Amino acid sequence: MMLRRLFALVLFSISTFSQSNYAVLRGTVMDPQHQVLAGATARLESVSTGALRTVTSDDHGIFEISGILPGDFELKVQATGFSQLVQKLSLEVGQKMSLDIALKVGSVNESVEVASTADVLKTTESSVGEVIEQKSIRELPLNGRMLIDLVLMVPGAHMSHGAQAGDMNPLYWRPGQRSSVSVGGNRPNANYFLLDGATNTDPTFNTLNLSPSPDAVQEFKVQTGSYSAQMGGAGGGQVNIVTRSGTNQFHGTVYDFLRNGALDAHSFNEMGSSKHLVQNNFGASFGGPLTGKDRKTFFFMNYEGLRHTKAITMTDTVPTDMEVTGDFSQSGTTIYNPFSAHPNPNYDPTKPISKTNSLILRDPFPGNVIPANLLSPVAVTFMQKYVPLPNLMMGMGSGMTMMGQPTVVGSGLDSNNYLDTRNENHIIDQGTMRVDHIFARGDTLTGRYSLSSENGFMPQNLPGFGALHDNLSQNGGLAWTHVISDHLLNMASFTVSRLSMHRSSQNNESNDIVSELGIKGVGFGGKGAYGAPWFNVQGYSGMGDSFAATPMHAWDTILEGRDLLNWQKGRHSLKFGGSYRHFIWPMWGFFQNRGYYQFTNGFTTQTATNDGTGSALASFLLGLPAVRQRQAGVPQMDLRQSYLDAYAQD
Repeated sequence: MMLRRLFALVLFSISTFSQSNYAVLRGTVMDPQHQVLAGATARLESVSTGALRTVTSDDHGIFEISGILPGDFELKVQATGFSQLVQKLSLEVGQKMSLDIALKVGSVNESVEVASTADVLKTTESSVGEVIEQKSIRELPLNGRMLIDLVLMVPGAHMSHGAQAGDMNPLYWRPGQRSSVSVGGNRPNANYFLLDGATNTDPTFNTLNLSPSPDAVQEFKVQTGSYSAQMGGAGGGQVNIVTRSGTNQFHGTVYDFLRNGALDAHSFNEMGSSKHLVQNNFGASFGGPLTGKDRKTFFFMNYEGLRHTKAITMTDTVPTDMEVTGDFSQSGTTIYNPFSAHPNPNYDPTKPISKTNSLILRDPFPGNVIPANLLSPVAVTFMQKYVPLPNLMMGMGSGMTMMGQPTVVGSGLDSNNYLDTRNENHIIDQGTMRVDHIFARGDTLTGRYSLSSENGFMPQNLPGFGALHDNLSQNGGLAWTHVISDHLLNMASFTVSRLSMHRSSQNNESNDIVSELGIKGVGFGGKGAYGAPWFNVQGYSGMGDSFAATPMHAWDTILEGRDLLNWQKGRHSLKFGGSYRHFIWPMWGFFQNRGYYQFTNGFTTQTATNDGTGSALASFLLGLPAVRQRQAGVPQMDLRQSYLDAYAQD
């Protein structure tokens, strides 16, 4: 009968990473001669909630209490004819603590209190990792209160880059919500994030979906290697965050952290801007018992807001007012008329083509000025209306983009001639609500819902072509821990993790620049895809709206069911688990729908070779692109993927 019941529970099991947020306490009860004691009673009581679990030791003197949420506890062990032992314990997320308990002969009314000692070596598991406990989360200074920064305390972890940075890939545009951490030399996309033991990983680039407020976090653990069967999902770090629950007393916090330009030092690039940084983190949390005297239901809620404004400085290269009209007399390069080509009388067919042995020669424009009748009205109109004029002395040297990359090279005397200072703005509102109920036999039922709204503006490209984002991150679920018997426990959960990302430009919905310029054959998708083409002019900063994923919208949803059956049988601690995860992954985005045009100096060189003459800007003014591309249709996907897995571990 027991085997049939067990088999049915295993079939019902729904995680290869099942309920890894729980701790396990295992002990061996002995008498003063170190002979095992069967039938000893072990009572574990939570200091904060009064939740009580009671088990008895088996014929080997062994007891095991699993499915324990991290926190402070009092353990009482007693047996007939022996004094009661009382020990204070602190259990961490995912910890497996093992104790040897020796009872003294005496009256059952006597108690012996002992001080707990931390495990020096992990004798019950081989995993490698680090727990960031609540004291560190509460007291360590966090710039911007980003929980991911505390992962850097773990040996072998360091800040990395890539799409996970949130501001380097348009398909994952979440400025201010970075999760680019490298653990143990792995790439940032090799990490797996869990919230209360359930998936909190966005599948786009294996990033952290919802980053809870530090005030909503009890503690978290980062495992870096030798994972048990309960952990998995990626080969890097396993970051398991556990949220706070209410306690049997009311507690709350109110806070506000302020940084601004009046208090902080300025960097060289900020040039003394008075508003180079205004950052305000504020919020509150409150928790306690939800019911009266029985104190069996507890709640916890948290809200945190972020208001961030920072001046970003970038050095660009833009055309001069003379160059916009076709006058290159002050540009330091000679441009040649592509329509004046004639055979080179000195061409030698026995030698390879080069700038000294070309097939053709071109004549320079008189005065190094392009005649007005040859100028492209598209190029002239666009640069006159949407491209700023220089505001720095020409040839100021190498500059840096807003993303910290070197600026363009090869633009000549007018390189790095425009100082662009704009503000990035981020507004984040997030909150968590959690309710826990404790049943008579020690069963617990937990429900939690967390969300984070992120929107703002990030300067990029030239002024007027920045990126906007409007994202919503959500994670919620139910978890039930059911005590079947002293030696049999089942833990089940259902979780929904969802991330909606919408990225657009300043011109979407409002400014149809393609139609204004009169360009045919590109520009579709309605008002939501309005904007300018992307003009990539060699030697100058890119002009127009980014062609990659602008605009784009993605909805990533994970439905997940998990189950873990823990069976303590003699000296064995058996675990049977499994999970089912269903990914729903729709996305659409515009790529080159407004047109992509690349210009080089090739059309305006003397020999139609790379001979050091000509100008890509002159080719742009003549309307002669080296590359032009457009998008046909709206690229979109609607993916579905399911995972079903199971494990058994002793």
